[in-house]
Amino acid sequence: MRARPEAGFSLVELIIVITIMGILAWVAYPQLSVTTEIKLDAAARRVAADLRYAQNRSIGTRVVHGLLFDAAAEKYTVFAPTPATAAVDPADRAKPLSVDFMRRPEFKGVTIVSATFGSTPGVKFDYFGVPRDTAGVDIAATGRIVLTCGALVDTVEVAPGTGKVTVR
Repeated sequence: MRARPEAGFSLVELIIVITIMGILAWVAYPQLSVTTEIKLDAAARRVAADLRYAQNRSIGTRVVHGLLFDAAAEKYTVFAPTPATAAVDPADRAKPLSVDFMRRPEFKGVTIVSATFGSTPGVKFDYFGVPRDTAGVDIAATGRIVLTCGALVDTVEVAPGTGKVTVR
């Protein structure tokens, strides 16, 4: 009778498999950080788009529109004409225009660190698109919304006087 070889893997085979797994992990890691960057960028662009929407609605309808941020709850609401009255979502007229970062999968992991517009956490635009805090005072310094996702940070800024919205 012939002797049967031992079943199992040789040391060389194990080293090759471990090396391949290490290379795959090294290649896949940047993809995870890119996902974080994409989520943060998408959230910042959504905030900027909603700020521009509120500003354009204020100019177009001659009704004050704005955004009120609740950093503790990780959400914000577009309002018109007062912060107590949520604006209607143009994509779904049955809902108010409110964005909750904790409930939206595309923004999972994104947090609102701060939203400062003068002395309030919200901004509203007058009929000419000029930004004011929710107390009605023109903002004298740049209004900022700071968003984070992991170690990354994005800032959405609203310029005083003109209301120009930029993402940094």
